Amino acid sequence: MFYQRSVLTSILVVLLTTETALAALNGHCPPLGPVLPAPKNPKVHESVRLAIDRVTNTFQNLTADLLSTGISVAVKSIHEIDPLLELHHTPTILNPNGTSTIDSQTVYRLGSISKIFAVLSLLKQSHVRLDDPITQYVPELRELKGETDEVSDVTTVRWGEVTLGALASHMSGISTDLTIDLASFPLDWTEVGLPKLNETSKTGCGGVFGLPPCNRTEFFRDFGKRHPVYAPFTNPVYSNVASVILSYAVEAITNMTYDNYVKQSIFAPLSMTNTTIFNGPEKNAWGFIPVNETWFDVSFGYEDVAGGFYSNTVDLLSFGTGILKHTLLDSTKTRKWMKPATSTSSSGLLIGGPWEILRSNTVTKDKRLIEFYCKAGNLNSYNNMLCLVPDYDIVVTILSGGPQSNADLVDLVLTKVVQGLLPAIEDAGKAEVLPKFGGTYTDATTNSTITLSLDDGPGFAVSNWVVRDVDVIKNYSKFGALSSSPTSRPVSIRLYPTNLGSGCHDVWRAVFDIGTPEESAEKDANSFWPDASCHTWGSMDRLTYGFRSMDEWVFLLRDDGSAQSVDLRTFRVELKREA
Repeated sequence: MFYQRSVLTSILVVLLTTETALAALNGHCPPLGPVLPAPKNPKVHESVRLAIDRVTNTFQNLTADLLSTGISVAVKSIHEIDPLLELHHTPTILNPNGTSTIDSQTVYRLGSISKIFAVLSLLKQSHVRLDDPITQYVPELRELKGETDEVSDVTTVRWGEVTLGALASHMSGISTDLTIDLASFPLDWTEVGLPKLNETSKTGCGGVFGLPPCNRTEFFRDFGKRHPVYAPFTNPVYSNVASVILSYAVEAITNMTYDNYVKQSIFAPLSMTNTTIFNGPEKNAWGFIPVNETWFDVSFGYEDVAGGFYSNTVDLLSFGTGILKHTLLDSTKTRKWMKPATSTSSSGLLIGGPWEILRSNTVTKDKRLIEFYCKAGNLNSYNNMLCLVPDYDIVVTILSGGPQSNADLVDLVLTKVVQGLLPAIEDAGKAEVLPKFGGTYTDATTNSTITLSLDDGPGFAVSNWVVRDVDVIKNYSKFGALSSSPTSRPVSIRLYPTNLGSGCHDVWRAVFDIGTPEESAEKDANSFWPDASCHTWGSMDRLTYGFRSMDEWVFLLRDDGSAQSVDLRTFRVELKREA
């Protein structure tokens, strides 16, 4: 019903190379994250406008044969009011019970994108920690009855070891579902070799195929009969039920029904007026209901939490923007939320809470590693995607439904959008940052100078670095005199922004890439793990003098945000930026 799809398999084939690759262009190894400030007005740049035209043409070609399948695609910078890109396809064959024109207000069923709301609801509770055991909030889990009287690690979940965070990141080890148990559906399964079952082995609910929706009582009656898949924190296993249990915790903590809490604390602040947990027949005119779609008005009972929400393009863009702008959580909590919780057997896919984090080093010109914080959603013929790209402050939404809607279609559209737009947005960022920070900085009294320029590599290239008549780059090996392995190899220096600064100051960090691109490539080729030559995380802030790091640069900003000077902290010299 609402599952992690092979989504993430087919898109990674496109986005990720299986060959050993350099960490970034020419062997550079930037820190993970943005290498330049995200552009504030990407839409005004010609490269972005041309990319939008190309993506639009691609979308029209992809949808030309979708006769009964609808799809909505949008991309938005959080710094602009209107979307960068908004495309909708209304099929020629329509269900008369739904909308006749698909646009930004058209409502789709979300599927598992719904899971984000449960995790966010918990993160908003200041006195709740993700390391708290779930039994602290849902003690009934300890009393679940098994399929038999046997109680062991084979048959019984160790609920006392399952935390809120484990449920949020699919690391609880519990089973996936109850409502799709084959035994509940009125077919003769003995024809395919399955045994005949008595009624106690059937849930008798599901919300589809004539079955009533499952309620909370039925959940606690039946879920203990499912065996664990792993012990907690062993491996990620996708679970719809995990979100249901989290919603029970939300209700216990807030003393509110889950749907009322989500409406009040998430949807209302972001003006998400068309996002609901049960749409109801009265809103069918707003909804895209594909021909022969029977699940648009179906409630799955407690599993609506995991995949039963409805929403539209406008609301999802608002939601993604609200996350990246820290509207619902403060910046520290948001940064912590948007980090991986565990890896998977795919080197290009990590899991967060409940993010499905795609990693690619083939999208932009600088070939660095970029993370895409996504959540897929699938419900019968509805297939959707929400993706946040923190490096560029970008939100991507894809909503689709119909007989030709599937994971492959959504993956293909996401790939075309990412590959088509991100290089242009990268160019826009460079075009905006160059006049603000690029150029030559000097201090005549100490005969010091430095030049910042842009090329196809990540961040700013640093050159002509002279302080008190000393060429810093040529003499870099002398700074490593205390190192166990001082180097005389070539040094390339790049400058990257941090998220530190206050008012008129902005802090950046320099990274010293040692050796040639060929040496980095050789190191990578001779190692059994990818990007073995890239270890910036362990080399930053190493060279210090008088408690000040050589890689810390502090810019003094003018009122318009452009650099007036740069303070090279270690050298205790301030260089003025030349006009």
